[in-house]
Order: sequence, then structure tokens, then C-alpha cells
Amino acid sequence: MKNKYFPFLLLIAALWNAPTFAQEEAEWPWYLQLNGHLQGGFPIEGFAGRQEKNGLGWGGQLLFQLKRGRPLFVGLEGSMLYLDREKLRFTTVENGQAVDYRLVSSNNIFLGHGLLRFKPFTNSWAQPYADGLVGLKKLYTRTRLIDESQEEDEVVEATTDLSDSAFSYGLGLGVQVFLSDFPAVLGDIRVAYLPGENATYYTRRAEEPDVIEDPLDVFEEVSSPATLLLIQVGVTIQLSDSDFRGEALPDDDN
Repeated sequence: MKNKYFPFLLLIAALWNAPTFAQEEAEWPWYLQLNGHLQGGFPIEGFAGRQEKNGLGWGGQLLFQLKRGRPLFVGLEGSMLYLDREKLRFTTVENGQAVDYRLVSSNNIFLGHGLLRFKPFTNSWAQPYADGLVGLKKLYTRTRLIDESQEEDEVVEATTDLSDSAFSYGLGLGVQVFLSDFPAVLGDIRVAYLPGENATYYTRRAEEPDVIEDPLDVFEEVSSPATLLLIQVGVTIQLSDSDFRGEALPDDDN
């Protein structure tokens, strides 16, 4: 297992210690990136056999350049996926008045990962990158009781019915496209493959019961690796210390 990751670690060490030929290191800016994105999550492999619903959600990233002039960034990524939900409406009589309620159960995934990014410096309008990710997936089902009798829906009660976390890791490939300068705004598209360990979660039954008295009646508890394919589209703001000092970037041609 150790030999499997040795070439990857050797590459990182070489990139870290390699000389910067174009300019002296002190002349280069130090970068920070902030990202927000929308995403689609697609269960694959064993997870696809248990979870037929694809997910939609959102997320964000915060990355810091490890060292001036080096194409390595480190940071954190957090995101949400909303997979499936079931709702049930009913009416009760309270204090002589009819009150309408909606009971909603939803299956969700929270993803939290540490992120190592290799992003080579180019003079092109498009900048490709590769990510390594290590973290966790939290799969949980939450039920909300909502009062529909008011002008605005009011959540009366919210409970977590099932929650489980599993170790997660993976790889991502993306490209950033420059849209504007100061601060640099980049369109950002990424595909990420995230396998991991087993998790226990609710998924929709193959056959729904004839009578549904609770939204959870349509789900069953199962266990499998929660392997995901993510497709993310968003915007990244890239800041540097030279932006705030009003300095121009070094010219690679000199």
C-alpha cells in the first residue's frame, strides 16, 4: 500500500524543491482562492445499486498557496447534496380549528474534505488543475413537521432519524477560465471521483407500502460504500498580496 503512493509523494517533493527559473521567488505573489459552486452528485458502483436518486447541491472551497512560485495549494472544501425526499400532508383539529401540517423526510449528504491542489502556472486563459481529497461523508435523514396554516410555513419540529459518517477520499480534475481581473474572477468546472468506506443510510424501497402513515415508511435502512461522482460548476475569486499593493505580476518572458 505504501509503494502505491510513493510516486505521488516523490512528485510533490520534487515540485516543492524545484527552482523557479523564470523569476526570483520573492518577486512572485502569494495566492488565495475562494470558490462557490453548484454541483450534481451521481451515485456510482455499489452505491448506485442502493441509491437510485441523483443529488443536487452547493459547496465552497478555501485554498492557500503553500509557497510563493510553487504550483501547490492546500485548503478545505465543504458541500451539501440533497438526494431524495418524501412528504405527507394531514389535518388535525386543535382548539376546535382545523390545522394543516406537512411532514417531510429528506435524505442528504454533507461532504467535508481537506484538499491538495496541483495547479501549474500558465499564460493561457484556461488553467487546468488536479486535486487530491481526504475527509468524510455524512449521510443523514432529517424529518420536519411544518405548519401550513399560517401565511408563512412554520417548522414546528425537526428531528434527525438516521446519521452515519464514513471516511472519504478521491481525486478531482478541473479547469479555471479567467473572466476578469482585480480581483481575478475565474469560471471553475471540476469533476471529482469520491470512493470511501461503508455507511448506513436510508434509501427508497423498491416497492412502496400500500398505506403510508409516515414519510419514513417509503425508505429502508441499508449499508454500502457511498461512492460519488461530482460535477461542479462555479466561480473562483483569486486574490494575491500584489493585488492590494498595486504591483504588476512578473513577466515570464524576461
